[in-house]
Amino acid sequence: AASAKARADQAVAHLQALKAQAEGSPALSSSTSPAPVSAPSVAEPAPVAAVPAKAPEARSGTKKLRVWVAEKRAKLFMWAATTAADKGIPQAAMIKAKADQVVAAFEALKEQAAPKNMVLG
Repeated sequence: AASAKARADQAVAHLQALKAQAEGSPALSSSTSPAPVSAPSVAEPAPVAAVPAKAPEARSGTKKLRVWVAEKRAKLFMWAATTAADKGIPQAAMIKAKADQVVAAFEALKEQAAPKNMVLG
């Protein structure tokens, strides 16, 4: 747990330094400087061709991506709720309620993203 906290503190310090650098001001200095965190090398992104805002393909892909992300999030929350209940964690009921909210939001998004002319049968 201590090593996880140390890594989290390093990540926060690194994020603050990046924010300060992006704003053009020097990084915030503190009395205890965190250990340097090696950031992965990021290549310069390739230029992206402009896509018209009303391109149906782009909207369709975005909807599919949102539904996919919402589904993954719903599954994660349901897993957390089940695991918490199985282990007898006191917050299990709260986690289950949150999971139910996330699943309901996913179902609504999935229904909204479904084609309107689709025949169910």
